Amino acid sequence: MEIDRRKIPQYLMIAAIVGVVVFFNVSYFSDYVSANNEEIVDYALSDDDINPVRETAVAGLFYPADVYQLDKDLDGYLEHVPAEFSTRPHILVVPHAGYKYSAQVAAHAYKRLLPFRKEIKNVLLLGPSHREYVKGVALAEAKNFRTPLGLVKTNQQITNELKKNPLFRTNARAHRDEHALEVQMPFLQKTLDDFTIVPMLYGQANPDDIAAALRPYLADDANILIISADLSHYLKYDEAKKADETTAAQIAEAKPVDHHQSCGATGINTAMILAKDFGLVPKLLDMVNSGDASGEKTKVVGYGAWAYEEPEEEKILTGIELEEAHLQNFARHNKQALLAIVKTALETAVEQHSIYKPQRDDFNNVLFNRGASFVTLTKNGRLRGCIGSVVAANAIAIDLANNTFAAALNDSRFRPVTKDELKDISFSISLLTNFEKIEFTSADDLLSKIRPNIDGLLIKDGERQGLFLPTVWKEIPDKQDFLTELKIKAGLSPSHWSDNLQVFRFRTVEVKDDNN
Repeated sequence: MEIDRRKIPQYLMIAAIVGVVVFFNVSYFSDYVSANNEEIVDYALSDDDINPVRETAVAGLFYPADVYQLDKDLDGYLEHVPAEFSTRPHILVVPHAGYKYSAQVAAHAYKRLLPFRKEIKNVLLLGPSHREYVKGVALAEAKNFRTPLGLVKTNQQITNELKKNPLFRTNARAHRDEHALEVQMPFLQKTLDDFTIVPMLYGQANPDDIAAALRPYLADDANILIISADLSHYLKYDEAKKADETTAAQIAEAKPVDHHQSCGATGINTAMILAKDFGLVPKLLDMVNSGDASGEKTKVVGYGAWAYEEPEEEKILTGIELEEAHLQNFARHNKQALLAIVKTALETAVEQHSIYKPQRDDFNNVLFNRGASFVTLTKNGRLRGCIGSVVAANAIAIDLANNTFAAALNDSRFRPVTKDELKDISFSISLLTNFEKIEFTSADDLLSKIRPNIDGLLIKDGERQGLFLPTVWKEIPDKQDFLTELKIKAGLSPSHWSDNLQVFRFRTVEVKDDNN
């Protein structure tokens, strides 16, 4: 059949009309005909729609809101805690102040979770309500809590089980602006892998009742209880230290604490009850107050961290090991003052060519206890001066000032530090224990008793002597080489050996400026 070419335009127009009709019918079918069975008049909000996420309340105030800064800070806090533990904690007591003041204390507790980061699945978070009156214990409605590091999921199963107890009620208002639990979550995100939380804020509540409700969950090794609590509030520095030491003694003896001793006394007392039930013992990990961080000592707040663990045979420290432990506490609690003395002494030496004289009015009395120290100066990572004392003859504040002056201007290996160099100079402090004589019968016996990366060594033979700090092991890791170089430093031949040779070991605790 031959197509009438004159009618082609008509056929094209008809095809176009049909196309438009089909298009609108398909659109109609898609939008109106293909509908759900439910009607919008029956629409109801789901739990996730009502309260999907509890947003951050104190990010940018109590801790950094920037994810990269927060992550870096947390790494720094955790890295400053020695990893010398293996016992799993079942309860932790941690402070809840701004990170500037208390995060380093909290890190002593949270780092103990790292070996068990895959085992711990549920975290029961218990803290005081600061902003809302709570009768009993307030549970969270939100299914997730947000921090700059991401979302933390709440355990709905445990939450729903606790709601059956009349002591517990959901209360979104109590959780909305509360900081006591929020500041714990970034630490948990850094130290645990796959976990959920059960946020609980208490007000008027009896520790016995809280303990009874939480007891079944603490029996499960997948769970851990974390108590959020600060210590004394707004006392003078020395008064606060005494008050917090009294609180620590009561915790050690499982004697309940009062509310004037802790912003979190109910939680601590709950921990004591549960610890007794499960045979756990408290271990004080760290205790400071805000004056240690800020320098403001007229009104301070105390912070402490404890781990409740199963008892283990405790190693009794003696000799230089005990002294090293004491020096670690001294360094941690007086770090800023020690660094300030060296910084001022360095500037005074280089700019005025005089020795800085620390005054008692400017520092805590403990800085004038006798001590021995070395001050090491570096420039662009290279040694620029190192002078120290081997005997605790002077107040540690005076000893540091004197050694800083000598390291900057009188180290015979280097020219004096100039004003132009001052901005590029970094420094560190080594606090020394006393010396412990090593008894040995031969060169091989001596080598077997030297502990690399731990011992500093002092050798003496007649009038000649030489000393290496433990940090020298980084440069000379071999024991034989270490001893040989030490002999050379003492002015002895590398192969020197005599019956008069004496060797002493010692330990050091380093204090470094984190900004260097």
